[in-house]
This record gives sequence, C-alpha cells and structure tokens, in this order.
Amino acid sequence: MRGKLLLLAGLYLVQGLPYGLQSGLLPMLLRAGGLSLTRVGLAKLLYAPWLFKLVWAPLVDTRGSPRAWLTLSTAALGLVCGLLAALPPAEAGQAELPVTVAVLLLLLNLGAAVQDVALDTLAVQLLEPAELGPGNTVQVVAYKLGSALAGGGLLALLPTFSWPHLFLLLAAIYWLAAALAWVAPALQQLPSPQQKGPPTNYLNLLDLLAVSGTLWTTGFAVTYKLGE
Repeated sequence: MRGKLLLLAGLYLVQGLPYGLQSGLLPMLLRAGGLSLTRVGLAKLLYAPWLFKLVWAPLVDTRGSPRAWLTLSTAALGLVCGLLAALPPAEAGQAELPVTVAVLLLLLNLGAAVQDVALDTLAVQLLEPAELGPGNTVQVVAYKLGSALAGGGLLALLPTFSWPHLFLLLAAIYWLAAALAWVAPALQQLPSPQQKGPPTNYLNLLDLLAVSGTLWTTGFAVTYKLGE
C-alpha cells in the first residue's frame, strides 16, 4: 500500500500546483504590475474549466485509458508552462492581463481539470476498499501541499528566480510527472479499460438529484468551500 500512496502523493502534489499558482502567486504579481484589484479579481474567471468538468468527465471515462489521459494532460500542462515562461504576466503600468497570458492560464486550468478527472479515476481503480481512507487523506494533503508550494513557495523564490525561471521549473516538474504516470508499474498493471459506447449522461442532473442525500451533501460541500 505504501508504494501506491507515495505514487498518488506525488501526482496529487503536482495537481495542486496550478491552484496555488493562480490563487497565491499570480494575484501578487498582477497587483505588483499595476493591475487594479478589480482586474485581479476578474482573473478568477480563468478557473471556469473546473466548473464544467461534468461536460468532459464522461469523455475521459469512455475514450482511451485514464493513464493515457493523465499522461497527456500532465505533459500538456508542462507545454503550457513552457510557453508561459516566454511571456511576462503584466508589464509595469499595464491595465490588463495580456490576452495571450490569459488564454494560456485558461488552458492551464483546462489541463488541470482533465488531469483531476483522470487521476481520481486511477486512484479508485488502484486502491482497495480498505485503502480508500488513507488514499483520500494522501489526496487532500498532497494537493494542499502542492498548492502551498506553488503559491507561497514560488513567491519566496521570486527575488532569486525570475518569471521565466519559475515557469521553466514548473514545466520540468510536469514533464517528470507525466513520465512517472506513464512508466509507474502500479499504473501499468491496472486492467485495460473496456471499450464503451458514446457517453449519454452529460447533463443527466435530474437522476443525480434524485439520489437520496445529494442535496444535503451539495449544501455541505458549498458551505465548506465558502468557509475555505
């Protein structure tokens, strides 16, 4: 079990990097570059891909293997970070976030959201029922640690590392994680996914709401997240 948890810890830590980057590091850089608080707040709209995971989650579940989706999405995150390394977030006195940077950050969130679906699927397949509790603990702790490292840790490195250096570092981390996801023996030993038909349950929310306890659980989760 230890090997499984260590593997998941590394992958979930990497998954937490984009959130920490955009919730901790990026607002500081944008504000230092002269953007108004309103513009900095509107940058949160770049999180939109996370709100629409239910649109492509069935696609990830029915097309290809979760391991392939995880590897490709993680490698794509490395590519986006490599492109961001060539672009400053905002020049001094600039009133808005550059469009190219905004598009790349949106793609960063899209890749991270797809990665999230694939990694959660692999975690469920990888862990035995008795391992789900420790696995969930590792998931949350590693994700929060990755977020803290990208938010506060990278901010602390800024006097020494420039914006390009930081994103080149992130790109290298993502590419290493993509290689790990592809060659990890534990993931290679998972059964091959069965071919399924086209997804038909994209917006079948009425069936979901009909499940006992769904509304209460949703309210609990929303309240928790508002507090967080």
